[in-house]
Amino acid sequence: MLNPHRIARSLVLMLALSGIATEATAQAGPLSTDLGRATLEDLLKIQITSASRKEQRADDTPSAVSVITQDEIRRSGMRTLPELFRLVPGVQVAQINSSTWAVSIRGLNDQFSNKLLVLIDGRSVYKRNSSGVFWDLEDVVLDDIDRIEVVRGPGGAVWGANAVNGVINVVTKSAKDTPGALVRVGGGTFDGTGVTARYGGSFGNAAYRVYSQWTGRRDTTLANLAPADDAWNVLTNGLRADWSRGGDDVTVDGSVRTGDGRGLWKTLEGPTSAVRRTDGTSSFRNGSVLGRWIHRRENGSALQVQSFAMFSHRLDKLTEDENIYDVDLQYHTKIGARHDVVTGGGYREVDNTTSQTFSFSLTPATSETAVTHVFTQDEIALGTRVRLTLGAKLEHDAIAGWGLQPTARMMWDPSPRHHVWAAASRALRTPSRLDLSARANVAAIAARPLPILIGVLGNPDYQTEELLDAEAGYRIDLGSRVSVDVATFRGHYTVQADTAGVEIATHVAPAPNWRVDASYSGFRFTPHRDATSRDQAAATFDGNAPAHQWQLRSSVSLGPRTEVDAGLFRTGAQRSLGVPAYTRADARVEVKLTGHLSAVAAARNLFDPAHAEFVALAVASTQVPRSADIQLVWRF
Repeated sequence: MLNPHRIARSLVLMLALSGIATEATAQAGPLSTDLGRATLEDLLKIQITSASRKEQRADDTPSAVSVITQDEIRRSGMRTLPELFRLVPGVQVAQINSSTWAVSIRGLNDQFSNKLLVLIDGRSVYKRNSSGVFWDLEDVVLDDIDRIEVVRGPGGAVWGANAVNGVINVVTKSAKDTPGALVRVGGGTFDGTGVTARYGGSFGNAAYRVYSQWTGRRDTTLANLAPADDAWNVLTNGLRADWSRGGDDVTVDGSVRTGDGRGLWKTLEGPTSAVRRTDGTSSFRNGSVLGRWIHRRENGSALQVQSFAMFSHRLDKLTEDENIYDVDLQYHTKIGARHDVVTGGGYREVDNTTSQTFSFSLTPATSETAVTHVFTQDEIALGTRVRLTLGAKLEHDAIAGWGLQPTARMMWDPSPRHHVWAAASRALRTPSRLDLSARANVAAIAARPLPILIGVLGNPDYQTEELLDAEAGYRIDLGSRVSVDVATFRGHYTVQADTAGVEIATHVAPAPNWRVDASYSGFRFTPHRDATSRDQAAATFDGNAPAHQWQLRSSVSLGPRTEVDAGLFRTGAQRSLGVPAYTRADARVEVKLTGHLSAVAAARNLFDPAHAEFVALAVASTQVPRSADIQLVWRF
């Protein structure tokens, strides 16, 4: 267990070493990159699309928005997609075992966080069956990510149901931005062997890239530090092509993944047996193809049509087959001098079949659902410094019926460096098949004449959850070296609970080659307990999210060939889960050996041999071990 004095000494040491390195570099000569200026000023001006489904500057967005750039991804030393979300304030990331994570925004975390919408290039990877994301399926090539846009707070007015507490959109690079070849080979104590190979080229107005990636993860540990026997691996193959001519852009992106692993499961094999932790094996395969056409006119308006299809087969505690078909259309235009309008609609169909076991079943075993939606959003200029945004999305779900999700947002720019915003929104979370028709047998009691079976049952009358949310924020850019972003929120859920919190992010560049990022998140969850009610759904989340989180990261470029990065991540206790507070310390060094070859060494969780981060209901939770790895990266 860490104490405050140890943490304080670590902070001072990390910053002191960074400062010494910065001074040494300054004396050695000019640097190849202006790290501080580029990442601070460009981050504020970067164009994002996830907040309003149109391109706009991050600092002009009336939402709590964070952007993880490719440079931050590379310098984090993290190896998987969910780990990267630790870099954002207000996001709770907890690793459950080697292949399973719990990721949420603004509390209510779980293995399947049902109030967070996750997109990859605008394609939803949210699983309607379980109301969440299988993170082991999303083995994205991290080098191909352009940026990750994280919108904290309701996004249902443009993205629809389940974008309740936030939206994460992983935006990958155009094939035009990945010419040539990249080979990344590495291995480590926990991140087993990993190989990434990519090649990109062009012909005429078109560009393409093909890639293959093998990712392996070793066992996490049990409380006694013995291996948990939950290693896993995944193979990803994919292709992307981009074509541009005049005002037209066409993208085709497809990928296929296969994987398998082991794990500890909580199972009940019969009415007279006891719950056991058993060794299990799992496997999956899935594939997806996405097509997108954007037509831009000379007057600035743009039409976008996107469609994708996905299939998946998963053999876990049960067998699941799912097919998804989705088409989406949107149109962006300006009407007069004051109105900036985005409107559109779409259709989504999900076909799902699951097997039935004694421990778990869904009734019926086969389900077909369809969702149709329309939305519109108008940004109205009220003078030169104030903008009002009004929008709503109307959605019809075959299970939940009709749902309306409106929002009203205000942006005030008192000066070019100061931005103030406020918002009020309604967001909906539609029930999943688990909510409606699941039966999970969790325990059995020997009794006569018949044993007593204890089960968790879905409720066919489960109603759509509603969040009424108010937010406000302030951004300030103090020149080229300092920026501060503050957001506050308060929400009320129809499951009789309130949430409130604050999120603060600061970026400082003490020197041209040195950047320091710090953030703090405070969160409060207040269930409204009713002694006369048997509905205790809200109370189950009381204490399962940390009340306080903070982080401090330092990135230094030591001349044109060496980078040094370090980070501290503090997560408060999760009382209801029995998970104590923990501090994660990471470090990374990259050295450019030649013009094409680099070596990267990274270490994670340096303070403790292992620590627990979450306790899940359906799978056995393990401890995340200290780890280190080395990679060679060849670019040509």
